[in-house]
Amino acid sequence: MCIRDRKMRAGLVHAAEFREKQLLQALKAAKVRQLEGSAMFSSPTEVNVYNPETGEYSIVTADYFIIATGSAAREHPHYPTDGDNIITSDHIMMQPLPKSIVVVGAGVIGCEFAAILANLGKTRVNIIDKAPRILPMEDEDIALYVQGMLEKKGVTVHHNSALFDMQAYEDESGQRGVQYMIQNNKTKEHSVHNVERALISIGRLPNYKGLGLENTKCRVTDGRMKVDEYQRCVPHMNIYAVGDATMDIALVNMGETEGRNAIDHIYSTRKESVPVIDNLSTIMFLDEEVAAVGMNEQDCRKEQVSYMMARYGYEFVSRAVAMGDIKGFIKIIVTNDREKRVLGVRAVGAHASSVVELASLAIHNHQSAYELAELMTAYPAITQGFQECLRMLLGRSVLKPNVFPQLIMRTWNPPNFERGRFYQTKAPPPYGLSLIHI
Repeated sequence: MCIRDRKMRAGLVHAAEFREKQLLQALKAAKVRQLEGSAMFSSPTEVNVYNPETGEYSIVTADYFIIATGSAAREHPHYPTDGDNIITSDHIMMQPLPKSIVVVGAGVIGCEFAAILANLGKTRVNIIDKAPRILPMEDEDIALYVQGMLEKKGVTVHHNSALFDMQAYEDESGQRGVQYMIQNNKTKEHSVHNVERALISIGRLPNYKGLGLENTKCRVTDGRMKVDEYQRCVPHMNIYAVGDATMDIALVNMGETEGRNAIDHIYSTRKESVPVIDNLSTIMFLDEEVAAVGMNEQDCRKEQVSYMMARYGYEFVSRAVAMGDIKGFIKIIVTNDREKRVLGVRAVGAHASSVVELASLAIHNHQSAYELAELMTAYPAITQGFQECLRMLLGRSVLKPNVFPQLIMRTWNPPNFERGRFYQTKAPPPYGLSLIHI
């Protein structure tokens, strides 16, 4: 491991230990009793805690329990990890930088690690993607933009490809590595590649190992806990599960929100109401930030929601020009009607996460683009691009959309909707609305 690797990992350890110390101090200040060890339910109202270091057993009884055991990386069904050559995200952070790596899976985590390793400049990175493009849950313009950034950094993406075979090996000189074979899903052709390591990045699974759920009536189906709208583990009224333990949305901010909601539901004297989380912001750490809140175009089309979309390039944002970083754009989606209610925002580039937060509360409150347009942003700031993007939607921008390739506006309506919702999936109607007088 070179000096640079050591410094990088020392920085990671320092940040983790610093944050852990803060949290432990906060728990102590709140007079929360902490027990170290592994816990196992013995009944719905009791857990046994065993500390393997001290050999101590403790029995804890409580009125309520909150399961927040997180998740673990999903293992590949055919190619198990060894923690050395074939690894997951649980291993990679504390290993030396490899000279080459293949990432199996082109979702958020896989693309983030591909971007990190490519930016460090010491690793040749390949990605195996079973789909025609990466980031299948995002819109095509976002995915292709990110893909282009990765390819400029030297990342090779094996599109439409399936992992056909993978073997870790050690040659006569003691050199270790991984050989993998992929099959193109279209041509059925095979190709063989050699890398130093393989990163399995095909999702995560809730961590219930050793929790003793069999001593309760908590239902686990397909590896996931069954919870109700208040995060209670069905059928129990006193056991809650939050965060990655439910895998509803595996994000830190979602886990924290669910934890707060669970405590509120247990102890609040307010009228019981189902929490509504419709404005959760997300961020991907790639070559450029990619941030999102609310619906994207794919979501709107899936739910048959008519929408307007405006995309405003960073090339026209004064702050981005001054920073010398004009890579990116801001994208706002609103309903395609007179109200123009804000549905979602996407941003790629510098300060992207700050941009989408401008719309988070507006989405939760079902506000319109007209209301949000009253926002006065600072100048020069990246958020100026958000304001101008709104003005494009409202026909108030000094820049005309679709004249420049960086300024795009389009609309979409569900097909065959002229005759109303019932006939939406049927053939176009031969006639329209009729009034019947009786």
